[in-house]
Amino acid sequence: MPDMRNDDAGTRRRGYAARRYFQQKHETPQGSARFTGSLTNLLARCEKATLISYDPEFESIFAPNASLDLIYTSKNGTPIADEMGIWLWDHNQVWMASATENGTNFVSILDLTRNSITRLKSSNRIEVLNPNGGGYHNGKVYIAGDGNETTAPCIYAVDPVSYQTQIVINSYFGLRFGGPNDLTWASRGGKSWLFFTDDPLSEIYNNGRSSQVPDATWRWDPIGNTLLPVIDRTDVLVPNGIRVNKNSTKLYVTDTPNPLVYGGGVVQTSSGQELFDGSSSSAIYSFDLDVDGFPSNRRLFGIAERGIADGLHLDDAGRVWTGEQDGIVVRSPTGKILGVVNALAIQGVQTTDSDRSPLQNFALAGDMLVILAFDKIYTIKLSSQIVSGMT
Repeated sequence: MPDMRNDDAGTRRRGYAARRYFQQKHETPQGSARFTGSLTNLLARCEKATLISYDPEFESIFAPNASLDLIYTSKNGTPIADEMGIWLWDHNQVWMASATENGTNFVSILDLTRNSITRLKSSNRIEVLNPNGGGYHNGKVYIAGDGNETTAPCIYAVDPVSYQTQIVINSYFGLRFGGPNDLTWASRGGKSWLFFTDDPLSEIYNNGRSSQVPDATWRWDPIGNTLLPVIDRTDVLVPNGIRVNKNSTKLYVTDTPNPLVYGGGVVQTSSGQELFDGSSSSAIYSFDLDVDGFPSNRRLFGIAERGIADGLHLDDAGRVWTGEQDGIVVRSPTGKILGVVNALAIQGVQTTDSDRSPLQNFALAGDMLVILAFDKIYTIKLSSQIVSGMT
């Protein structure tokens, strides 16, 4: 087996893209073209391409001559746009979480009408502490919070009009969670269930205490007020992103590479720096959801080439969108990679091929892709409204 560890990861990635779809339609934000000339020229142009298509379906998702538009830059490089990406369709807003700095982070609200940002302030003194992922359901924004040493990790519900905030889940029979990572709502037959992933984020990032329960994916039934672990570490070792499809028949969960688990391969930067010597699988799994909201029949749906399959969203057609180190990857409902929104073109090689603030989250906002790029926010116009609500 050839030793790939000294190869240029960026060149291998761009070469793969070029071989898979030579006649690329979306070349730059300024226009489109078909590639001609040498392979070297082709690879250079791939690096600058915002959209890299492997299948004609990917091209059909985006508006003709779609452009990458910078709509917001934070002051002094404040890392406002790192996690979450919740679209509130009836308020024309995207809620997002900042990156953690000095053990804390916060929620910001993007007004898509004015392209302005405001910071979430609770109206009843229950602040959302160290937010991560979230979702929108029945007029409330639900947010996973990591907590800290004195406040237990929990799930918050926020009214987007009054900003009244409440804690809806903060333990399992008094046992402390590690740090809820992401959440989603499933609804079938007039019933709804909240699913959330939990891993040791509070201790790692927010000076929190150790978890008292193993990493797991949880299901909360608000009618029966019942909280149950439904996916354990034997199926998903370190659960991260989580979403359901439009009709709540499928549940998707991403796994997180763990350097303490050997056997998952090597991740490198273009300079050859080895970030993980061995890991668990940076995978996306799908599960069937039955009529009572319980998952079964795990299937390996996809694997991130590099980094973590972090931000996770589904559109109404069942396509699965994930934020990965190479960019925003779009897969068909069967798992075929359709194309990539290229992180190299958005953030440059200095960020994309390093361990610094990679593009990992975004929002599907109707007919708009909203890209959360740490201290900047971009949009790309889509050809139609591909989501009608939170998925």
